[in-house]
Amino acid sequence: MASCKIGHVYIVNTVLTNPPKAKFALCVCIEDGYFVWINSAARFHQKDQMPLEAGCHPLVRHDSFLDLSRVIAHSTQEIEAAREFPCISKVLCADIVTALKVGLKLMPKRQAEVILKNLSSLL
Repeated sequence: MASCKIGHVYIVNTVLTNPPKAKFALCVCIEDGYFVWINSAARFHQKDQMPLEAGCHPLVRHDSFLDLSRVIAHSTQEIEAAREFPCISKVLCADIVTALKVGLKLMPKRQAEVILKNLSSLL
């Protein structure tokens, strides 16, 4: 796994979208290579979509959504080419931890527990 930091946001050029494009990805687990995406719109199913206010992170310039419905595992090549940006704020981290503690509908419990443990370590 390429070098990443928990809680940092990356711009990753990925082939996991159709068509391939740059995505904002929050690193949530280094060992398993887990990321969650920041999207400009909620996913079609509307589940586990955490609203993000513009300005909550330097990359988030308009209201967006943190997709907590699934984890993404980018390839090593994508991560090595990614651009790293600062860590999320403690306030945003605490909000994500709260969402994880309340419970998610789609993300597997094991993955949610790993993310909860990792992000809690930043508080």
